[in-house]
Amino acid sequence: MSSGVFELVASGFKRSSEIPKDNDLYYRCADCNGVIPSVPTKNVGCECGNVFIDKDYWRLIVADLSKIEVVRKKTSQGL
Repeated sequence: MSSGVFELVASGFKRSSEIPKDNDLYYRCADCNGVIPSVPTKNVGCECGNVFIDKDYWRLIVADLSKIEVVRKKTSQGL
């Protein structure tokens, strides 16, 4: 997915417990630009392994918190 499709919601987290999740939010890794849903249907992670969600235990694992962004898909507004 192109990064131009997403808008930044939040970044600069100190703990993974601060990172929000919702059906319309995604996590983008600043290392590999991988984007994964914050509420996945199965275990999922970015390509470089910095961000991983263990759905079975509802755990978010982030190796480097400075390299995770919470994003949302941009909505197209018809004019």
